[in-house]
Amino acid sequence: MNKDGKIKGKFNIIDLLAIILVVAVAVGLVVRFKSTVTTAVKSDEGFVYTVKVTGVKNYTVEALEKKGKVTDKKSEMDLGEITEVVAEPCTTEAERADGKIVNAEQPERYNVTVTIKTRGKEAENSYITADSNELSVGRNTDIYTKYVHTTGKIMSVKKTEN
Repeated sequence: MNKDGKIKGKFNIIDLLAIILVVAVAVGLVVRFKSTVTTAVKSDEGFVYTVKVTGVKNYTVEALEKKGKVTDKKSEMDLGEITEVVAEPCTTEAERADGKIVNAEQPERYNVTVTIKTRGKEAENSYITADSNELSVGRNTDIYTKYVHTTGKIMSVKKTEN
């Protein structure tokens, strides 16, 4: 500064580029960390989703067939209720001695389709459960009940009538 309190020097193109860079970084950070889920959430909705659990043993199938409430890990939140359980023998691709690939049944292993009815928030491309988990097709999710803890892949999510 000079004795009159004015800044020495002139405003040039480098100063302008520096200001533009700072503004661009600030905008980028806002866009990057802004949550689209919370801004697009609608009112409380009912929905049903199916989860495919693969390669489990008989005791897991029996525990799931007892149905009951689905909770979070600490059993503090009600995240829905199991309404249907369908078990089928687990198969895997195996190569025979002649080189053909066949579906071979795995002994004492099952694939289970679990249907869960719950309530949550509807977002633009997914549903959000009470514990803020996003439920969308293809995502893995945990199933905690009084009898079992297992993990499966979400196969479908459908909105229901209230």
